[in-house]
Amino acid sequence: MFLLKKFGLYIFVFVLNFHFINSVFAAEDQFELSNPTSQNQSVLKIKNWISESKSKVFFLETNGIPIIDVAIDIDAGSRWDPVGLEGLASFVSTLIFKGSYEDNFEDIEITEELISEFFADKAVVRSVTTSKDKTTIRLRFLNDDELQNDVGPFISKILSFPTFNAEILSRVKTNAVLRLKESLSRPQNIATRTLWNRMYPDHPYGNSVTEKSINSIETNHLKSFHQQFWTPSRMTISIVGNIDEQEAVILANKISEVALNENTLLPSKLSILPQVVYSKGSQNYIKHPSNQSHIWFGMPVLARHQIDDIFPFFVANYILGGSGFGSRLTKEIREDRGLAYSVFSAFDLLKQKGPFFVGLQTGKENSDEAVSIVLDTISRFINEGPSPEELKLAKMGLIGGFSLKLDSNAKLLANLSQIAYYDLPKNYLDIWVSRVSSVTKEDVMRVLSNTIDLKKLHLVVVGGNKKN
Repeated sequence: MFLLKKFGLYIFVFVLNFHFINSVFAAEDQFELSNPTSQNQSVLKIKNWISESKSKVFFLETNGIPIIDVAIDIDAGSRWDPVGLEGLASFVSTLIFKGSYEDNFEDIEITEELISEFFADKAVVRSVTTSKDKTTIRLRFLNDDELQNDVGPFISKILSFPTFNAEILSRVKTNAVLRLKESLSRPQNIATRTLWNRMYPDHPYGNSVTEKSINSIETNHLKSFHQQFWTPSRMTISIVGNIDEQEAVILANKISEVALNENTLLPSKLSILPQVVYSKGSQNYIKHPSNQSHIWFGMPVLARHQIDDIFPFFVANYILGGSGFGSRLTKEIREDRGLAYSVFSAFDLLKQKGPFFVGLQTGKENSDEAVSIVLDTISRFINEGPSPEELKLAKMGLIGGFSLKLDSNAKLLANLSQIAYYDLPKNYLDIWVSRVSSVTKEDVMRVLSNTIDLKKLHLVVVGGNKKN
């Protein structure tokens, strides 16, 4: 019977896999949350608790497809990389599924091949990504009692006892160096790497992986980082699927169960990350043989939990350059002057103050004009605020896009994990529409004036030369 279920699941996963990976894994931190319900009508009944191993668990039961989606967010992102070992957090997450021991007391190894065979045999879709804030493991598998009983303990074992094989590490390091060298030939990557460094000169958000830092990473660094950061109390587990709360409790407990060797040293006390300090704005012109100039502006603005300011910023960004056609930047740069095919504004919400961006590409001879127009457009928007028509259309556009953001279990999981990891109000989705619709012109102007200071805005131009 189970073999028939498993055969059917292969077909089912094949159909869903492309959409699942591309709409969620690659765009985890790119979406904006929304909700079609009124403030007093809750459709999504989110439940949360603490697992037996002290992990936070958030659960949303759905009654559609017989699939379980799980996100394990671990407070072990690149912001915790030691100086000189940039890339360590990413290496730990890369090697986590490449070898494990059965437990801490026996050297019985579960090899990379056996791990891959387990997921293939159970038809489990998995992904591991590391961002500046966290490492995220995502799993998707059939709602089946036997699968749940197998997957939970197996994941716990893999997370608890990684081997960090030296030979595999060497292979991963070689590939990482090759990818880094290739990425540093691209003007877009050069621009964004430089911009992060200028925006966060005294904060780990601004640090970048180098060939030297990659080659400095050894297995003892991996083990130490894993021991210190990959603990149940630093894990947030989000579950969406066609199971009941009791089943979710059992699954979360199995996933987060960790057995510590009596001889294992307890993690040392974590250092406290520095606050994000605003630095004086800068202009950085970098030569490159590309045909076009790649222009980026940026500065830190808001942290993910600052929802009182984030809702007005959603609206402000939509009007400025977040909506494509119809935005102020598109009108000024593309429609009125034809300087670029596209121009955008966006912001990246993080545990600590994340950045606001403006980006475009234009001919090298147009770089100075494009920079001047962007700055003038932002300045006028800060001083004048939105027009009544802009405000109305922005709120309509944001609210109208809600149904596309929660129309699958995978998207529900992405939203739920954001709420769980970033300590957002549990009713965040329920209040989204009412909060957006209540944004006023004064709210937009207040947030813009409090967060964006042109004197602290950093500019990076790759492929263009500043005129004297």
